[in-house]
Amino acid sequence: MSRLATLLLAVALATAGCSSGGAEPHSAAGPTVSAPRQDPEPFRPATAAVPGGFTFTQCSDLRRPDRSSGLAVRVSVPPGYAATSRGGAGCDFTGPGFGRDLSLSVGPLETLEAVKKREVDPFEDEGGDDSVSDIAYAADVPVFGRHRGERLTYYCYCDGQDLDVWTVQARGVRLSWTTPHRKGPDAATSRAVRRSVGLVHSDRSTCRARGLTVTFRPPIPQTESIDSYGNSCHLYLRPGRASLLRYAEIEPRPSLTLAERADRLRSRRSVTDVRYEPGSDRLTWLTVRRKPGEFQAPTGTWRAVTVDAGDAWVTWSARPSQWRTEADDARRLVASVRP
Repeated sequence: MSRLATLLLAVALATAGCSSGGAEPHSAAGPTVSAPRQDPEPFRPATAAVPGGFTFTQCSDLRRPDRSSGLAVRVSVPPGYAATSRGGAGCDFTGPGFGRDLSLSVGPLETLEAVKKREVDPFEDEGGDDSVSDIAYAADVPVFGRHRGERLTYYCYCDGQDLDVWTVQARGVRLSWTTPHRKGPDAATSRAVRRSVGLVHSDRSTCRARGLTVTFRPPIPQTESIDSYGNSCHLYLRPGRASLLRYAEIEPRPSLTLAERADRLRSRRSVTDVRYEPGSDRLTWLTVRRKPGEFQAPTGTWRAVTVDAGDAWVTWSARPSQWRTEADDARRLVASVRP
């Protein structure tokens, strides 16, 4: 792992299993530092209003039931930023242009003071392509509205990239923002984002596409992670993650009709048994892979069902044997979709 990746993961995603990426930071050069933990404490956003041009997002805890907090983090994302991935208890967003990333993660988390001592301080003023400087840490500062906590900032010339990293943490929620050097968010944008952050008892997440945000309840423990790309939210399901044909998907405001999608599916060589009745809210098909796919994706048959849930299409794809135990889970996912 590059120094850049190590540092950014350390601050933005520092706790294994509860960050959006679930990565465990490690730096062989850093000293051994005790790591006080901060448990999540639910709190409401300082303001429920979504500023003009911002987008409301909520990410539920995707960890397995024995580890899940039962909480969801919510935030208003500034213009130009879009959701990219979710996993564990957090969300990642990418902004316009190079080097703009925003992430939220939910604890239990290390304190930022511990992260600073182990993952940032050892690399201060190293020089070359791995230099970190302008390190600043403060405790008991305003973070999320009236909730006070920690703030850690530094400049990173990691892998030759000029980046500023700005991180705040309170009540077991960490917000980290990476931007090109000296091109960070203005004070008004930063304040608006921080005042919108809340941690609530909820098992619902959001999916946004084509100007519409819908909420849904990700199936647990099947949901391993969620990617947002194009005009849908793609849920990687377990077991069976080795195949891209094993998934669920939420697609707000689809641009096609089910009949049009059925016609497109019939033109694919690997697709068989396409079934759609005119006027129905349901489309089903089989995909057969007879040879291993890229990266040794397994062979076999997968059955997919797309249901028109009103404001969004919901698709569930699984092997026929899995459908025998997951049909109710698929129905619950469809029923959970709300505008």
